[in-house]
Amino acid sequence: MDRISILGDTIDYTKELLERIKSLQQEIEAGSNELNMAHIFNEVKPNEILVRKTPKFEVERRNVDTRIEICCSGKQGLLLSTLTTLEALGLEIEQCVISCFNDFAMQASCSEDLKQRTLLSCEDIKQTLFRNAGYAGRCL
Repeated sequence: MDRISILGDTIDYTKELLERIKSLQQEIEAGSNELNMAHIFNEVKPNEILVRKTPKFEVERRNVDTRIEICCSGKQGLLLSTLTTLEALGLEIEQCVISCFNDFAMQASCSEDLKQRTLLSCEDIKQTLFRNAGYAGRCL
C-alpha cells in the first residue's frame, strides 16, 4: 500500500471509531443500565473481518537478495521474533518498513549473510515465517 492509501484508511477507521464512541456516550446519557454492545458489530461486514485476518506471506529471491512481505494479525513480540527468525535464516535486513495499525505488516529487503551461506528456498523461508507468526499448518 502506498502512503496515501494508508492515510485514507486511517482517516476512515478513525471516523468509524469516533461514531462508535458517540453512540456509546448517547446510550450512557439515556440512562441505559446495560450497554447493548451488539450494535457495534452489526455494521461490520463479515468480508471485512476476513480481509483483516487473512495472512499474507510472500518471499522473492534473486541471487543473494531477498524481498519479504508479511501481513497478518498482530501479536505481542511478533516483530522481535520475526527479526530473530530472519537472522537465524542467515538474512540481514537492509531496508524495512513496518506497520502495526490494524494488523502487523512488514516489507523488508534482505541480503544473505555470507558467513551463514544457507541455501533455503523461498518456500522454506515463507513457511518458517508463517509458523513464527503463530499459524499452524502450511501457508498457501
